[in-house]
Amino acid sequence: MRHTTILAAAMLSGAIYLVSLGVHAQSPVKPDTVLASNSRASVTYEDLIAELARIPEENRLEFMLSAQRLATVVENILINKIMSAEAQQSGLEQQTKIAAEIRNQTEKVLSKYRREELETTAPKIDLTPLAREMFLTRLKDLEKPALYSSWHTLIKTKDRTPAAALERAKIVKAKVDAGEPLDVIAKEYSNDESTSVNFGFIRPTPLSYLDTRFANALEKLKPGESAIVETDYGVHVVRLIKLEPRYIPTFDDLKTEMLAEAEKTYKQRVVENYLKKIRTDPSMKLHADALDRVRPKLPEIPPPPPAVTPTRSF
Repeated sequence: MRHTTILAAAMLSGAIYLVSLGVHAQSPVKPDTVLASNSRASVTYEDLIAELARIPEENRLEFMLSAQRLATVVENILINKIMSAEAQQSGLEQQTKIAAEIRNQTEKVLSKYRREELETTAPKIDLTPLAREMFLTRLKDLEKPALYSSWHTLIKTKDRTPAAALERAKIVKAKVDAGEPLDVIAKEYSNDESTSVNFGFIRPTPLSYLDTRFANALEKLKPGESAIVETDYGVHVVRLIKLEPRYIPTFDDLKTEMLAEAEKTYKQRVVENYLKKIRTDPSMKLHADALDRVRPKLPEIPPPPPAVTPTRSF
């Protein structure tokens, strides 16, 4: 634990983690820079970067900002180097099972970088048609509905007749149209429990989120206008404060983002087509008999014994 703590402090002061992520460090770090060592092995910056390849790129910065975690990784690399050297000295890699596992892991690593190579070397094409197609497919999701900022006072009909509620609403509307402070009006007249918190103001909201009759009345108003509307909750005096129109983006608005997504999709298709060629190669064959021998066999459950008809003694 003490060694790890010392190593963490040293790596934090060197700001090594910033270099691999394109963040400015105090000075460049060469691949052969030694990060940890003892009399038997050493760990270089290159070793660290290779180890961090297993962490998704978007998570590496957060991981490497922790000096303690980074030091632990470096210490583990050093331990693995020593144990690996001992294993080679004793000939462990010659054992059939271990050799197969080493070969399997090597093939996985090379396959990963072969996939990256396919993406990097994919033929350059005009991605605009694909980007435009993706834009049109997603247009409904990219649209933003109109947002209505409003204010209202609710006069409930629970303790009064609908006619009395309507007369009270007319008084409220007259005060609103006369320019009296809306928060003061709501505090005095509204029966909405939320008035004590929001003073009757409703944040920008799509009409689809509101009561249908309330929304229909609000839709007909211009900013600054008010109306009386009846709903199942009672009688409302509603005023439109601000309208943010419906936003329908054009392809040019989102061209940069769409091209980036199109490039990613195109490279994925290049890899998928490559893999499809391998899978559909006429010479490819799954050896069913061998695979069947590999699968474990569950013991067969014997059938239940036949029912025995009881005999009667006379």
